Amino acid sequence: MKKIHSLAKKCLEKVSPYKPGKPVEELAREMGIDFEIIKMASNENVLGPSKRALKILRKKLKDINFYPDDNCFYLRKKLAEIHGVSMDEIFIGNGSVEIIYLLGFAFVSEKDSVAYCIGSFPMYKIITDIMGAESVAPPLKKENKAVDPVALFNSIKKNTKIVYMSNPNNPTGTHFTHEEAKYLVENAPSDVLLVFDEAYNDFVDAEDFPDTFSFYKKYPNVCILRTFSKVFGLAGLRIGYLIAREDVVATLHRVRYPFNVNSLAQYAAFYALEDREFIEKTVKLINKEKKFLYRELKKIGLFFLPSQTNFIYVEFPEESKLIYDKLLRKGIITRPLGNLFPNALRITVGNRKQNKYLIQCLREVLKM
Repeated sequence: MKKIHSLAKKCLEKVSPYKPGKPVEELAREMGIDFEIIKMASNENVLGPSKRALKILRKKLKDINFYPDDNCFYLRKKLAEIHGVSMDEIFIGNGSVEIIYLLGFAFVSEKDSVAYCIGSFPMYKIITDIMGAESVAPPLKKENKAVDPVALFNSIKKNTKIVYMSNPNNPTGTHFTHEEAKYLVENAPSDVLLVFDEAYNDFVDAEDFPDTFSFYKKYPNVCILRTFSKVFGLAGLRIGYLIAREDVVATLHRVRYPFNVNSLAQYAAFYALEDREFIEKTVKLINKEKKFLYRELKKIGLFFLPSQTNFIYVEFPEESKLIYDKLLRKGIITRPLGNLFPNALRITVGNRKQNKYLIQCLREVLKM
């Protein structure tokens, strides 16, 4: 008798599922830690969620016996007004990750290829492998470990359906410029979807960061992906959105499941968009604390990449998994970056108390 797993698609054998960290409580139990654990691994908002979002959530909890609005009408209307597009150009997903999945289901088959830079967000490879398609993955730029639009353009083949660009890049925090993006957009075939994944755009202060909406207005194959998980502090509710031409959005609706975005996420996102005070407070804190961490990391003598996000890529003189384990025993969770960056950790920027403790622990584990 055949084993059940043998009935699965052959291409799934090469899929390496995304590996999130363990729950804080479970790690504390495993490590025998009875003091507060500081999570600096997943780039959540250190201030918590938007206060306006929290207020509406408390009010709407009593309505969760009803199905959510399947069209996300009010949220799409709000986003359309903010971005100057039509409601039919907004697609709401259960986090931006779901939208990446749906783009694969809708546009990619086994005979196709997908381009992205190796060393950027791993979900691009995962969905490509799930679809049994070919990955064409040039390296990041050597000088700053940012996604390389020129290399991506040179990677486009006749069967390429999607080009994914994480900008600023996760996990390195660096960015490519408007001129680099312009080269790709102006020269790429019009039948290839160019997806600018801008999960961390609210933290960007680089003057040469791409104005993707200027591209979007001129080129129908440009798509812009955003999330409510970072600056808005709604990671636990899972909600993101894509701005794309109406035919792209209509195609995504054919493959999404009904009621894919829960009602609490919709309400929270709507009101979080109006919470400018919270957004500005978050960005101000992150900018201040990044400068603090830059100074302290330099004193320790560690290499890091100046970041356009709320995390910092830091390299160590030994395998980062060893540093991760040592920090974990002291109650700090960071993110090892695997075989591609074996000596690096991705560290979320915390508040001043958390960041001071991080630096103290780094000095101790490195015996500085």
